[in-house]
Amino acid sequence: MAPLEPWQKVYINLGRNKSVADLDVHLRNLTCVDCHGGDNSKPNDKEAAHKNFNPDPSALDAQGKNVCANSGCHEDVVGSYKNSMHRNIWGERKWVALRMGYDSFDQCPQSTQQAFNGECTSCHATCGDCHVSIPNSAGKGFISSHKFMERPDQTNNCMACHGSRLAHDFLGDYDYYPVRYKDVHSNYFTCIDCHGKEEMHSAATAGTDRYHYEQLPSCEQSGCHDPDSLRTKNIYHSRHYDQLSCFVCHSQKYNNCTGCHVKGEWKTDPEYQNRNPEEDFRIGYNPNQTESGMFRFEFITVRHIPVVPNTYANWGAESANLPDYDKYPTWKYTSPHNIRRFTARTDTTGGKQCWESCHTKSGFGNPENKKYFLFRDYIQTNWPDEVNANESTVVDDHLPDGWN
Repeated sequence: MAPLEPWQKVYINLGRNKSVADLDVHLRNLTCVDCHGGDNSKPNDKEAAHKNFNPDPSALDAQGKNVCANSGCHEDVVGSYKNSMHRNIWGERKWVALRMGYDSFDQCPQSTQQAFNGECTSCHATCGDCHVSIPNSAGKGFISSHKFMERPDQTNNCMACHGSRLAHDFLGDYDYYPVRYKDVHSNYFTCIDCHGKEEMHSAATAGTDRYHYEQLPSCEQSGCHDPDSLRTKNIYHSRHYDQLSCFVCHSQKYNNCTGCHVKGEWKTDPEYQNRNPEEDFRIGYNPNQTESGMFRFEFITVRHIPVVPNTYANWGAESANLPDYDKYPTWKYTSPHNIRRFTARTDTTGGKQCWESCHTKSGFGNPENKKYFLFRDYIQTNWPDEVNANESTVVDDHLPDGWN
């Protein structure tokens, strides 16, 4: 057998006088072949030993099963996870369908479904991607030898996939100018404290998205922030508690998806970057207000998403156009994970009043504060093809007199 290159090998770090069984409870009762297949009776013949070998046994097969669901193991968890939000990205499916003019993803052309599954869902997590190794889409490699981690590692698991936006927001970026300060919650919590196993594993249904399902975390319902005490905490809360989302006041600038890519392409030319800043902060109007919950607010933070009328053209002729593109905003509700007590709009430590850094009315604010709001002319100047799609989200017709 020809020697293997170092990058072809799997290294497991064992302490002195220890065996693989000492690494993890799974390895005390299971052999390698129980999960990965192969033939352990032929250790000196690489080809024979690896016949029918499965390098990722936790990936679900066509029937929605994997080795983790074997009798006596994790049948219930795998049974629900196969339909979970985390695996199926139901929200992305829903919005592809709606912009193409269909009520559900299953109604989309077969070529669209195949391209979506080959491109969009190919990286979404297997059990092992969260509990054993760095996700396949982020380069692979064990977190801690072959130890099964009940609680995923924030840096090597969560941030490996959700790093481009959330990591920079939540952990801050102190090499950036101006400095991005870390979310105040990062001092005390990790991702899993708010986004627990029920949320990750629970089954969801087609038509749901990450902001509309039962396991959605709630800062108020979790017991962390009592709504009654928050409502009367200060004059600003008393005035705006049910009108402005928490993020409108307490969020910093955040990454925009369009700052890097759109239409399946990375954009680096100066003209594009000038119109699509890497980081931005925009307050939009909420066109889908509810009586309670996180969507009750009139004004919300919005993020520019990278979708244009021909975004899916590389999927083939049937996906080349989005006939209902103008019906759905491209500036969408967002919940930036970069919360601070004092932000550019709330810092009153120098004697300023809050409204001086937020209101746009002359004499009771500052016209320069328009930079925080999603106005129609801002979209018209930079993305004229997106004006119609965002008519329900711009603030022009919803601000007090004199603010425009």
